[in-house]
Amino acid sequence: MGKIKYKIINHKRRPLCDYSETCKNLAYREVYPNLGEEDKEHYWCYLCKKHFLQEKNRLKGKLVYCSLD
Repeated sequence: MGKIKYKIINHKRRPLCDYSETCKNLAYREVYPNLGEEDKEHYWCYLCKKHFLQEKNRLKGKLVYCSLD
């Protein structure tokens, strides 16, 4: 897991999507896909709306997340 990247908008730090190294979109939700699993290697913290919906469909709605303010 790498560092969380941020973008400054209106003097506030907003996290960027960390699904892949090339995605530069603003984060939509904070997710916990591997909650309770031993393998934390493929763990992300923030997803943009595109990747959030993609992973939610892939996991058939079983995605633990919270919204960002």
